[in-house]
Amino acid sequence: MKLPTNRGYTLLEAIIYIVILAVMSVIFISLLFTMTESFNEFRLTRALVSSASAGLERLVRETQHAATIDLASNLGVHPGRLLLNTTNAAGLPTTLDFYLLAGALMVKEGTATAVPITATGVTVDGLIFRQIVTAESTAVKMELTLSAHRGALTRAEKFYATAVLRDSY
Repeated sequence: MKLPTNRGYTLLEAIIYIVILAVMSVIFISLLFTMTESFNEFRLTRALVSSASAGLERLVRETQHAATIDLASNLGVHPGRLLLNTTNAAGLPTTLDFYLLAGALMVKEGTATAVPITATGVTVDGLIFRQIVTAESTAVKMELTLSAHRGALTRAEKFYATAVLRDSY
């Protein structure tokens, strides 16, 4: 009866296995880095879009409910300021003031404390309000430039909206 011989791996087999493992490791690590970078870019884009959406939605809604644009508004330049004459929930006359403060879009109703509309981590780089007056109505065009930074990644986008004042048509 012949006893089986125990053979180990040859040096050539070991080198081939190590090369295959190294190639698979490099592919896996590069895929992991690519996925992490894509996720971070997605988070930046999501932060920009959600801040722009919240800010412009509030601006449009309040402009549509406003009666007039106050003369103290700073239109056509950056940083813009939009001061709207409107009414509060009780139906009393009040003002809404939209302006920039330390890179954040702020809103102040009447004499209340101003609150930021844009999210933390998002900077407003441009805010311009333009008044559009026609024979039939008065509108406000809003231009909002936002940027966000995370590590080495930077993302900037421009957003636009237009709203017609309620008492102007």
